[in-house]
Amino acid sequence: MAHLALKRYSYWGQLGLLLVFVGAGFILAGIISAIPLFTQLDLSLKELSGKQVLDKLLVPENASLLRWIQFFSTLALFFIPVYVYAWVCHKKPWAHMGFTQKPTTQQLLVAAVIMVACLPIVSGLASFTEALPWPKAVIDSFNAAELEYEKQVKVLARMNNVADLIASLFIVALLPALFEEALFRGGVQNLLSRWIKLPIVAIIITSIVFSAVHGSYLGFLSRFFLGFVLGFMYYRTGNIWLNVAAHFINNAIAIITLYVYTRNGQQPSMKDMEGEMPWWLMLVSAVVVFLLFKFFNRVSQHQVINPGQEELLP
Repeated sequence: MAHLALKRYSYWGQLGLLLVFVGAGFILAGIISAIPLFTQLDLSLKELSGKQVLDKLLVPENASLLRWIQFFSTLALFFIPVYVYAWVCHKKPWAHMGFTQKPTTQQLLVAAVIMVACLPIVSGLASFTEALPWPKAVIDSFNAAELEYEKQVKVLARMNNVADLIASLFIVALLPALFEEALFRGGVQNLLSRWIKLPIVAIIITSIVFSAVHGSYLGFLSRFFLGFVLGFMYYRTGNIWLNVAAHFINNAIAIITLYVYTRNGQQPSMKDMEGEMPWWLMLVSAVVVFLLFKFFNRVSQHQVINPGQEELLP
């Protein structure tokens, strides 16, 4: 896609700078995440294992504190590094990542419907991954990781009333969508599409990295698929706001579903909420998504751009 870019650095140089800034963000995010260990929480680190420390942190009473930590750590890990990279390498970070383009109402509606239509495929891919012939030790480790991830989500998304629901939608759904899309689509895919000159390869590589970063082994294929869908939206328009909106819709559906279940006094697992998905529904979903993307192309004609090309700044 065509992006505002300067030829001040080679593509290797740009990649190196992006990785350096992300590494610095990772360290900063780790420091931010460790703050409660030394301030708000009375923990004896010498007597507790890492898992015991995490168990003491992940309790409902710490929900508000953990939400703030989530905000600042994801800001440091995902958004600040790509913004600094875009400023250093291209001087106009907002334009480079695609924040200056305005989405139309039609584009936003179609993007939202696409994400809803993807749900059967996402659920089916998760079931398919779990059904693969993994060794027992491997599947046990996968399930343990999923349980820890689910525990974190449920504490962050603790919702006793509508105010908690709104807070969770903002902290757990909207902000991660904004920060992650800025890095993965506005930064990584943006760079790879200009470098490799093969947009489909750039989308695939970015989707693999996007899914791997989440650390969910059983959900790897599901997140890869979602990353591919989001990657195509960005490739087609270069408009990061569409990606943020679509990503938010996906996150919000999970948060609202969890809220409905918990308000009814249930404590379901993520797997229970997704349910089993029949193969024919996945097939119907794939056809619907394909047709929706054809319509998405039509409503995005005003944003026709040239894949893999750069528009040099004066």
